[in-house]
Amino acid sequence: MEEDKKFKISIAMAGAVSAGAYTAGAMDYLLETLSIWERAKQKNRALGEGHPDYDFSIPMHDVEIDVISGASAGGITGSLTLLNLVDQNFEHVNRDNPYGRNNRFYQGWVEMADDIQYTTFERMLFTDDLKKGEKPESLLNSASIDSIAESALHIKEVQHYPPYISNSLDLVLTTTNLRGVNFRIDFGGSAQGGTVITSHAGFFRYRLANENFPEGVPEDQNSLYYVLNLENPGDMGYLKNATLSTAAFPIGLKSREISIAGEYINRYPKYLFGQKKGITPLLPQGINYEFNSIDGGLINNEPFGIAMKINKEKNKELVKRDRYAVIMIDPFPNQDNSVAYVNPPRDILSILKGMFKALRNQVMFNQDGLLDALELSDRTKFLIAPVRKDISTGERVGAGKDLATAPLSGFAGFLDRSLRHHDYYLGRQNCQSFLRYYFAVTEENITQRLCCEPNEKARNRFVFNEIKGDENSARLFPIIPDLRQLDNKKDISDTANFGEDAKLQYQEFPKLSREKFIARYKNPAKKRIEVLINRFADNFWVTILNRLILRKKVYKFLEKTILKELEDTGLMK
Repeated sequence: MEEDKKFKISIAMAGAVSAGAYTAGAMDYLLETLSIWERAKQKNRALGEGHPDYDFSIPMHDVEIDVISGASAGGITGSLTLLNLVDQNFEHVNRDNPYGRNNRFYQGWVEMADDIQYTTFERMLFTDDLKKGEKPESLLNSASIDSIAESALHIKEVQHYPPYISNSLDLVLTTTNLRGVNFRIDFGGSAQGGTVITSHAGFFRYRLANENFPEGVPEDQNSLYYVLNLENPGDMGYLKNATLSTAAFPIGLKSREISIAGEYINRYPKYLFGQKKGITPLLPQGINYEFNSIDGGLINNEPFGIAMKINKEKNKELVKRDRYAVIMIDPFPNQDNSVAYVNPPRDILSILKGMFKALRNQVMFNQDGLLDALELSDRTKFLIAPVRKDISTGERVGAGKDLATAPLSGFAGFLDRSLRHHDYYLGRQNCQSFLRYYFAVTEENITQRLCCEPNEKARNRFVFNEIKGDENSARLFPIIPDLRQLDNKKDISDTANFGEDAKLQYQEFPKLSREKFIARYKNPAKKRIEVLINRFADNFWVTILNRLILRKKVYKFLEKTILKELEDTGLMK
């Protein structure tokens, strides 16, 4: 189909620690829905409208995913998406594949590094990374994260992108550059002639090699991306390092040493500032630029701005005509709508806490491309966020209790596979509802935005009212029709062909045994605490005090905190 008749989609995936399982489930369902729809369209095209088996209820417009951006856990899922799309052996999670055979999303986010002997969290408590005479690199052992990446970030047989993926798909992974890039702002009146500002926000941007994009750094000086050849072990290594970099949760997991082409960093200032005068980049010399990197979510945890910025670069005319949309998948969206203010305590600890919160919020407010995203037209910004209903009452659960992986700032999912499995399936269910009843254009704008006039049978099958049961509310038409649905308005699903996948149900919320939890993690946790303190202090008397008192005190505090959070969210029995 002609490029200017395709509806362009950008997907941004926020950081979420172990709740990346939710994001992965949502992405898996979205891609499977696109695949089912594409097969139906190809069948129609092969038959032709004059054939008696031509299905006029199939919408025939085309969409194309053009940008995928991710931070932290969202960045991991972005890399897994890229590989799943070109893997001939990839299989979706569904009723025929409930435990994710040949599926990087499920294997990476649900199975993780679990085996019959140890859970992923037990492995994160191993102490073999804490070398005597060396300061610890992280509170938790990161070897299990490396092993997950090693298993997921490889591919045996590469195929072309499916038709609903742009040939120039951009994968963008945010990172926090601890070295930073310096810029001198010119001022008059001093011998130095200006002051220096430093940017620590960065990103990796990749495309895959094909007939239009040769491997490596593009010759065009205005192009800020790297073209990967997945059959080249070196390029796969770049992708793996970038993925581990965006997911290097500060202090909890170890930072990553990154080396990128010097040419890439030389082009970065122009991307930030264009041809503006009065600002001079102070760039290092050399073939490669090296820096320590930590979690991309520290500075840009919801990278919808940069996704939209790149979309506008690539599709200026389509953006003007509203033939685009950006979807953000965010397990932990900020929903603080409060305008009330109460002066907090003014002691040192309270001020420090408030200071870090203010710095964090301001960094997020200044994220790259935010203004581009705020310029979007109506029904171009969409959010997939967790919603769970109690399976016994059918009622919406309390805020903060949707995700099983949410406690402990998103680290709870590392504790047990059942938590991650639940959230993966919640992501699938929530994405199903999103595609059917939210990701849509108004009926009067179908032709203008989707470049295709649907047949009356397609309208009858998929058009629905924005407010369920209110015939006077706006009539909407889905951008990505879910063909598991026979009648969107009446919510009639095609169970004959798709079984339980046609109408996904909420899963039972998992429960952990308090006794088994303590029995499994108490000794490994105490051991890691003890070794951590010894490596930090490296003092004989501290070692004695640690064994007698400190490790017990620290463990008791952590155990109490963890169990209380699990109980408060209904995860402990």
